[in-house]
Amino acid sequence: MEAPLPGIGVIVAAPEGEWEPAVDSLSRQSVPPAAITVVTPAAPPPDPRPHFVPCTPETAAEACIEAARALRTPYVAFLHGRDEAVPDWLRHLARAAHDDVGLVQCGTLRLRADALVEGIALAPGLDGTAYAVRRDLLGTSGRTATRVTVPRLLVRRRSDDSPATVSATRAAGAALVRDTHLTARVDAPSVDTPGRGRAPDLVSVVIPVRNGALTLPAQLRALASQTRTAPWEVLVVDNGSTDATREVAEKARPDLPNLRIVDAHERPGESYARNRGIAAAHGDFIAFCDADDVADPGWLAALVEAAPDADLIGGSLDSSVLSPMYSDEQPVPMTEQTDFLPFARGANCAAWKDVLTTIGGWDENYRGGGEDMDLSWRAHLCGYRVGYAHDARMHYRLRTELTALARQKWNYGRSGARLYAAYHHAGFERRDTRTVLTNWSWLLLHTPDLARSPTLRRRWIRYGARLSGFLVGSAERGVRYL
Repeated sequence: MEAPLPGIGVIVAAPEGEWEPAVDSLSRQSVPPAAITVVTPAAPPPDPRPHFVPCTPETAAEACIEAARALRTPYVAFLHGRDEAVPDWLRHLARAAHDDVGLVQCGTLRLRADALVEGIALAPGLDGTAYAVRRDLLGTSGRTATRVTVPRLLVRRRSDDSPATVSATRAAGAALVRDTHLTARVDAPSVDTPGRGRAPDLVSVVIPVRNGALTLPAQLRALASQTRTAPWEVLVVDNGSTDATREVAEKARPDLPNLRIVDAHERPGESYARNRGIAAAHGDFIAFCDADDVADPGWLAALVEAAPDADLIGGSLDSSVLSPMYSDEQPVPMTEQTDFLPFARGANCAAWKDVLTTIGGWDENYRGGGEDMDLSWRAHLCGYRVGYAHDARMHYRLRTELTALARQKWNYGRSGARLYAAYHHAGFERRDTRTVLTNWSWLLLHTPDLARSPTLRRRWIRYGARLSGFLVGSAERGVRYL
């Protein structure tokens, strides 16, 4: 039998006067807060749900500490006024809290003003994270307690919150960290989110494309040959093409009557184009594919079949048809991935639209790779189910030109360092020193391969470009990911 969960009161710091988003999210918690106090200069409504404590932006930090001490709950958690806590936020904090625990932290999903993802905060420091403290430790010193990190993204937080809000929310935690000896522990909860149990009402297929006039026709013909008979739509998202991409898409309308062209010329990047596609989609379930690949006839039907049991789904990539000469570069299936958490590749994946909206869409900071790993890992850490549909097969085209291949692998390497900087506190591990030395030694010893044969030259460039990307990305992110 599970032990009773400790009660948690919540302090909402709103020195700028906006507190409703946080309080509204607290009303949807699976474990309700024992008390809610809003620290704000705004006048309380006639029939307030929480207790209100007045402050100014200058006095908000001290007011938050005093409000926390005044509560009678074992633990006190803190939110920004514009935060949105996911429904299981307090449940996860309470499950991690025990008699010896003085501080419980969880990650936050940082969102831009347009509600798209800016990044994540998972570090054990207080910067950007959400947390709860044991109330009886406030105002004491010299005591010992445990600091527990829950590696989940349980709070949606605006990245443009004011310095007054940030400092007010940090105040109690900073005082406890200063005055208490804390030993660290990570508490990784299991994923127990149930599936939807229903099929989508309408499916939208989003294809980001930039100058894809040569390959797009084959993909559109493949989509016109899908076995799925229920209604669905195709969105060709033009990311600033200067060739005949739009004309090619228009010619496909007789075979794809629900085809639409979405303009996304303002900014280059697949993530930007995909986000524009999400915003324009009419469907409640969105599938993604690329303009230079070819969908198997049963591709969409297989993704939809998996939809009732998962929130985000990856399909399989098969390069044997479009790139048969590079059999050793066949992408690894999700079931055989070994990097941290399984991820759905951007060239073949699907998700419920409300899930994509909740986790902030595709991160536009990733360019040329890594954005699909980030999307899947964010979904995992937000508590969503990431599934795999092996029968959702996409015929995948590998790079043939060496310059294009080198650019792709170099970008993958840079993105790997960015991913490590973001996710290593959640368990994403870098390669050990022995592996790093082995990789670089192999590259040096096989330098003569550049002159031996096209096959060996291609292999060396693949590895060399990616390792070089690791170096550059590590310098950019201030991490050691070699």
